[in-house]
Amino acid sequence: MDGAHGIGVQLIPQYPVVSQSVTLSVTGVTGTIRQFDWYKGSSTNTNTQIFTVIPSTNSVTKGPQYFPRASQFPNGSLQISGLFLTDQGSYTVQIQTESTVQATVSLPVYGPVTASGISTDNKEPQENQPVTLTCSANNAEQILWGKNGVPLPPGLTLSADNRTLTFPRISRSDTGQYRCEASNAVSKIISDPYTLTVNYGPEYFKITGTLQVTSGYSTSLECSADSVPAPTYQWKFNGTNLESQTNPLYIQQATPENAGNYTCIGTNSVTKLSRETSVYVSVNDYDASHSGNSAAITVAIICGSILGIVLISGIMALLYRKYVLPLRGQSGDRGEDPSQIYYNIPNTAAAHPAIEEGPYMGLQYPSQDTYSELKP
Repeated sequence: MDGAHGIGVQLIPQYPVVSQSVTLSVTGVTGTIRQFDWYKGSSTNTNTQIFTVIPSTNSVTKGPQYFPRASQFPNGSLQISGLFLTDQGSYTVQIQTESTVQATVSLPVYGPVTASGISTDNKEPQENQPVTLTCSANNAEQILWGKNGVPLPPGLTLSADNRTLTFPRISRSDTGQYRCEASNAVSKIISDPYTLTVNYGPEYFKITGTLQVTSGYSTSLECSADSVPAPTYQWKFNGTNLESQTNPLYIQQATPENAGNYTCIGTNSVTKLSRETSVYVSVNDYDASHSGNSAAITVAIICGSILGIVLISGIMALLYRKYVLPLRGQSGDRGEDPSQIYYNIPNTAAAHPAIEEGPYMGLQYPSQDTYSELKP
């Protein structure tokens, strides 16, 4: 017995795309098809009919939902060309052989995903404020978020369709580059990065630099803070604004007039918060005293050296007068040869004249007789 039991409808291609064609191919038909009807929707009333076809005579009767882009095949299949997004929906086929059977299929139509990027409801968020990021995309079936090239950390709030990312109380650790990836079955697009900057501060305010300066030398003071954006700095000296508002603040060739309280005030242009701190800089006039001490030490060394020389010379003169001069005087009174003063040896030059020798023998050792004349 001929029949059309267990028919089905297959989409070719499986993921139809806008402007392309799709075939709603009927499968599982056995026997001879006498007539088939296509309907837009899941019901088979005349108001939803697209057309009726009698294959044996190639007769086509157009229904209320007919459109020129719809065409039929003898095996009962329907082809739609030049797809629009409005073509998506349910389609029902009814086939008559010896009996009548029907099947319904859902037709999706995919358009290329387009995205306009990420937007926010708070362009200059401050720490602890709520912030929402929204991914704008068309024709997307799925949206995924990432931060700094990796999936989002846990604890963030996403909407049901993942289009919005909410920070109930944003913190500085949320700073980073965010992207959203929108996709469907036929296309995917990744947004340009959105840089989320969390503003805070200034915090940990301090002044660094040399606080004890020697007169005539230069120094600098630098104000720093943990702040986004970086704060603007203002300097005061003993409560009065300074003409120079640079950071670091330079003190050139310091004088005692530069000693005093230096105050730095930092202001964040977004949070409108200000912080200030002060340090005392002392200027010590050590150069003159140090120079005077050096001169005094030099003079003392010179004077000490001179006195030492005079003292040594005096001692040598006294010793000379006490020991050397008296001995010379005694020798002169006795008419003695000076050699006897130092050696107690009589003058033997006359008794023993020198024996003439060659040039290398000009000196001669005394004879044994000379030593025998030594007086006790």
